[in-house]
Amino acid sequence: VGVMGPWSCDPILSHALPDVASRLAVARLNRHPAFNRGYWWDAMVVAESCDTPQAVTNLLNVDRYAAALIGPFNPAACGAAGLLAAAWNKPLVAWSCLGEAEGLDTLVVPMPEPVGVLHEVLRYFRWAHVAVVTSAGDAWREVGQGVAQELRARGLPVTVVTAAGTREEEAQEALRRVQRADGVRVVLMCMHSVLLGGEEQRVLLEEAEDLGMTDGTYVFVPYDALTFPLPYHRVSYPALADNTKLRLAYDAVLTVTIDSPDGNFREVLQEAKEAYEVPAHIDPMQV
Repeated sequence: VGVMGPWSCDPILSHALPDVASRLAVARLNRHPAFNRGYWWDAMVVAESCDTPQAVTNLLNVDRYAAALIGPFNPAACGAAGLLAAAWNKPLVAWSCLGEAEGLDTLVVPMPEPVGVLHEVLRYFRWAHVAVVTSAGDAWREVGQGVAQELRARGLPVTVVTAAGTREEEAQEALRRVQRADGVRVVLMCMHSVLLGGEEQRVLLEEAEDLGMTDGTYVFVPYDALTFPLPYHRVSYPALADNTKLRLAYDAVLTVTIDSPDGNFREVLQEAKEAYEVPAHIDPMQV
């Protein structure tokens, strides 16, 4: 199984230790009586470029090494990945693919569609007008464009789609565009969560605090937390503890994430360490 992702170029995902996670997964599969009948599972980490055209090009060689694929991270590569996987008759397990990837023969979507979950939340609170602010990199821009397109297809007006980097001026300009737009209630942040070290989101929220946008006028929703279980119960995050302005701004953030009833990431990782399934020196705060 090829595990695709921007492991070598993305500043946050480079800490994800996909090789350790893959070894843990296949070790459990290989000793599970329901999954190991006649099969021996193995995994290989496939580096996905942060540049969209190169990410698509890199897919062409995966056929030689993997019987199935997990990924890609960049939704713009999903169409090409899905067509190639269908031609190779190999499963493509993709959590990041958006609506345009539907109908591909071997595509497997392993979780509720994040845009669908987001739409349900927006409908519940009767928030219609959405602005999308993305990181400056190719992959997050593609996520933002795809999410905006999917929300529009569901009848929600997405009036602003813009990018902001780590410079305060970029965040200010993006937020000014949101303020100038008519009736925006929700700002969807397509970037790495500040709780996990995302600098773009930290700068964006701090600038929003300075501009008075965190007083309840706008609701800031992190998109990335919709795609994995972000620990939230009895968990403290240094990013908030060490930054008063960010902590104030974070009152305007609504996080929607996947529940993990059998234990959060840190607890499960600690159990794996105690069972000698993963190296004991791994710090969950850095993964």
